[in-house]
Amino acid sequence: MQITIDNKLIELQKRERKVGSEAPAVRVTMQSGEEKVIGMLADKVQVMITLPKADSLSTELLATIEKHQAKSLIYLIASTPLDKAYNPDFYSTDFVNFAMKFGVFANDEVSVKSIFIINKDGEIVYREIVGNLDDGFDITAFDIALDEAIKFKKKGHTHENWMSV
Repeated sequence: MQITIDNKLIELQKRERKVGSEAPAVRVTMQSGEEKVIGMLADKVQVMITLPKADSLSTELLATIEKHQAKSLIYLIASTPLDKAYNPDFYSTDFVNFAMKFGVFANDEVSVKSIFIINKDGEIVYREIVGNLDDGFDITAFDIALDEAIKFKKKGHTHENWMSV
């Protein structure tokens, strides 16, 4: 996949992660100093958002994050410190390793704008990679996809079905 940075086409490095594929586990150091392993099975839906610039966290994106924060784990991974305050336990500038594992690495200086929603089973259920750093995310599509991922109830074996056999 290619994106545009400063009017130059850049080929994203490493493996492309697609909807339906297993999310890789990534070790990331948060701004609080805590080292976390994110991206694998979790008790809540996880969201990984990569941002390229200090002003990339728009008011609309922040409002959507705040709307879903209680029922999901939302991580911001940026290439530079952000203008807006964000929980240091869920915010990191340690983007290179993450970007390599998720297939959104462009170069060592700037992160691509991307969103990955990972369900409780560790599967990518939504992916958005913005083709130009100056463009914004589709906040409506992200909001809907995150709401659906949070509300999803896995169907399968129940006690009542087993007893009726």
